[in-house]
Amino acid sequence: MKIVDALKIYLTDWKNLLTHGIVGVILLYCLLFAPIAWYWRVIILILVIAFNIVRMKYSKNKKG
Repeated sequence: MKIVDALKIYLTDWKNLLTHGIVGVILLYCLLFAPIAWYWRVIILILVIAFNIVRMKYSKNKKG
């Protein structure tokens, strides 16, 4: 259940949603006007997720 709770926190964090929304709009724009390879999209998605995990750990440590 620890994984489910962590996933719930990850998906309901407003900063995370904002970041994914911005990246999604940028990727949609690139898809329509400057197609990029699928592997670049996957790399960007992985980088955004990694950035959010680091950011969430940093903000958790800063509070405590």
